[in-house]
Amino acid sequence: MMATDAEVRWAELDFVCPHCGNHGEDEGGWEVNGPTPFRLIEEVIRTWLFAPHRDESGTLVLTADASNDQVDWESGTNLRLECGQCFGTFALPDRAAVAFE
Repeated sequence: MMATDAEVRWAELDFVCPHCGNHGEDEGGWEVNGPTPFRLIEEVIRTWLFAPHRDESGTLVLTADASNDQVDWESGTNLRLECGQCFGTFALPDRAAVAFE
């Protein structure tokens, strides 16, 4: 179960943005951008079936079948943190583990 924002003491954790120095302090600049000072980012591959054709101008158009939208949840790469203050990204702290619930 995830902790509520009131239960997390962000400034006491190992998160420090190398770009702007944000470490999740109360009433920090990050608060104007969202409910938490950091977000977890992962790149995931999405695939669609598509039908190619050329339009009247000769442009190749790939019409994706959005009803067949598939996400490969196992393909995530580049797991990292995003700063809620400057939106810079950086690596997870050493000895950090991620659990998806």
